[in-house]
Amino acid sequence: MNGLLLSDLIRPLSIFALVLTHALVWLYGTTGGQRGRRSAVAYLFTFDWALVMGVTAGRSVASEGTPFWSLYTLGWGLLGVLLLALPAWLLYQLGLRFSAIFLLPVMPTDREQRELAGRTLRAYAWGLNRPFYREEFGELQKSEEGRPKPRGLIVPEGGPGLVMASSHYAVPLTTGTRDTRVGGHGLVFTGPGERPRTLVDLRPQSRSKVIHALTRDGIPVKTKVSVTAQIGREEAEGDWLYPFDSEAVFAAIQTHGVGPEGEEEEAKLEWEQIALDRGADLAQDAIARTLLDRLLESEDEGGDPPYKTLGGEVKEKLAEAMKPHGIEVLGAGLGTIEVEDEGVLEQRTEIWKASWERRRLEREAQGKAEAMRLTEEARADAQRQMITAISEALQQLKETGTPVPAHLIALRFIDVLEDVAARQPVQELLPETAQEVPAQLRLLVEQASQAEGNEEAE
Repeated sequence: MNGLLLSDLIRPLSIFALVLTHALVWLYGTTGGQRGRRSAVAYLFTFDWALVMGVTAGRSVASEGTPFWSLYTLGWGLLGVLLLALPAWLLYQLGLRFSAIFLLPVMPTDREQRELAGRTLRAYAWGLNRPFYREEFGELQKSEEGRPKPRGLIVPEGGPGLVMASSHYAVPLTTGTRDTRVGGHGLVFTGPGERPRTLVDLRPQSRSKVIHALTRDGIPVKTKVSVTAQIGREEAEGDWLYPFDSEAVFAAIQTHGVGPEGEEEEAKLEWEQIALDRGADLAQDAIARTLLDRLLESEDEGGDPPYKTLGGEVKEKLAEAMKPHGIEVLGAGLGTIEVEDEGVLEQRTEIWKASWERRRLEREAQGKAEAMRLTEEARADAQRQMITAISEALQQLKETGTPVPAHLIALRFIDVLEDVAARQPVQELLPETAQEVPAQLRLLVEQASQAEGNEEAE
C-alpha cells in the first residue's frame, strides 16, 4: 500500500520540483534584466541537459517493467546533475575568478582584490552588480547603471560596483549620509550603498589669478598671485607613486567656498581654488601694509625684489592656514607689481627721471673733477721731469768745458721736450697738434743753424 502510494506521488512531486526549480532560476534571472535572463537560460539549459543525460543513462540499464516515474529514474537524473551540471558550474566559477585578474586591473598577489573582482564579474553576469564608474578627462562617468537589490528570499544583495580612474586620483566614497572611506591607485570596489563622491587629483596643482589691491598710501596696484599645492601626505601609507592620507582627502573636499554672488558654489570652488583665493586675500593684506615706494624698489635689504619678499610671507601664512584643511602648500608668489593709475605712474616716472638726472650730473661732476685732478698731476709731473731733464742736460754741457753753440742747446732742449711728451701720462693728455710741436721746433732750429753756417762761410 505504501509503495503504491509512493509511486503515485513521485510523478507529481518530480514535476512540481522541476517546475519550481525553473521558476526560481528564471525569477532570479529576470531581476538582473537582459543579462540575468541570459544567465538563467544558460543555467537551466545545463541543468536540463545533465538531468536528461542522467535519466537516459538510467533507462538504458534499467530492467524491464521499471516504470519511468520511479525512484530509480529519479536517482539517475540527480546523478547526472551531480556528475555533469555541478562540475560545469564549478568550472564556470573558477573561470570567472581567473579571468577577473586579466579583465580588471587588480594585483594578482592581493587575495582580497581577486575575490572582489570575481564577485563583481559574477554579479555582472547576472545583472545584479552595483553601478560602474570610469574616469574620463578628470570627470566621473557612469558606464554601467547597475541593479543593486535588497537582500531577500530570491533576490540577494547586489554585487560589488567599481570605480576605474587614473592612478593619480583618490576616490572618496559616501553613502549619501556619511563618508565611508577613500580608495585609489586605479581601481576601487564599492560596498553596499557606497558611491563615489568625486575625484581628487593627488598631483601638485598650480593656479594663478590677477588681483587688485591698495597700497598703504592708497595707490591702486595689480599683480598676479600664483599658488602651488597638493593634498597632504604626512600620514600617507604605502609605497605608491601617489600616496594619500584619507583624512587629508576628506578635509580637502569638505572645504567649501562662497561664490561672488554670496552663494555657495561647491562645484566651482574646489580646494585648489580655495587655496588660491586665500592666497590672494593674504597678498592683498600684505600689499595694504606696504608703501608704494617700497613695493617698487628694485631690491630690498636682502637683495631680492620686494614682490619676492612679499611672496615668501604669503606662502608661510598660506601654508599655516591650509594645513587644517589637509592641503600642503608647495609654493606661493607674486608677479611684478604694476600701478593702475596712469597719473600716478606718470608722476613717478618724472620723479625717477629727475632722480636719475641728478645721479647723472653728480657722476659727471665727479668725473670732471677727477679728470682735472689727473691733468694737474700730469702737468706737475711733466714740469718736474722737464726741469730735471734740462738741468741734467745743461750740467752735461757745462762739464765739457767748451763753449756750446746756441743751436745745440736748443736741440738739446727739444730732445728733452720730445722725451717728456713721449711718456705715457703726458702723451695721453697732450692733443695731437701739441705732440708735433717738438719736431717742428727741431726743423726750425736746424734751418736757422744751417743759414747761420752759410753766412759765416761767405
